[in-house]
Amino acid sequence: MAKRTQGWKELPPEYSDEKRAFADALRRVKDCTDLTQEQMAKECGVATSTLNGYLNGRNQPSPEVLCKFYAAIRQDTDLAGVRISHSLDELLAMLSGQPDRPEGIPAKPAVRISQRRYTAAFARQRQLRARKRVRVPVPLPEGDRHPQTKEDAGWTELETLMSRLLRRQTQDAFFMIWQSAMTLPAGEIPRVVASCRSAGLSEAADSVITNAARRDVYAVLRIVASFHAAQQYEDATLLLNSAIPAAS
Repeated sequence: MAKRTQGWKELPPEYSDEKRAFADALRRVKDCTDLTQEQMAKECGVATSTLNGYLNGRNQPSPEVLCKFYAAIRQDTDLAGVRISHSLDELLAMLSGQPDRPEGIPAKPAVRISQRRYTAAFARQRQLRARKRVRVPVPLPEGDRHPQTKEDAGWTELETLMSRLLRRQTQDAFFMIWQSAMTLPAGEIPRVVASCRSAGLSEAADSVITNAARRDVYAVLRIVASFHAAQQYEDATLLLNSAIPAAS
């Protein structure tokens, strides 16, 4: 059962059935926590008025913001032993069915490469890739993957990620990448990135790094040190250059 139920405003009758259903689902999920809208907005990285717009159906969040919204609520409900009324998969499916997106404008990709400024040849290579249309990463055929030794078993969740990508469960794959980047210990991030690159998922590896750059400055510095210890110097450079604009 929900911890409390807020007195929500009635949704306008002119809203479509899909928009009303999505807003109602967001409200029921929000009712599962005692976190205020101000606290939730901070966790999602948006203004309180923007979050209020999601809950009142005026606009819809991006898949990334929706994943952050759900992750914050799930962390709070796990501690309180409260069951969330809707799963993340259900919310993402409802979001993808929203009719408000103008025709001809594609949905934001599930995995994105940050378009940052870097240095020398490494910068030019990253910028060239960022200008191209970003596609969901697809694992290389089995014979083209770099083998890993037992001593370096790699990221234990890699096979799950690859399975979701192959099944085109792109939103689940993005949330998995984001959650790993934001919650794993600093020493684990280089292993995740290296495992993704070994499997041919370079775009997923870049996404792990650019999401990790959003962590607090001490966590970023620990991750950079871990990249250097693993001799992944280009990844360390990408992380630093991604974190600098966020900190300014």
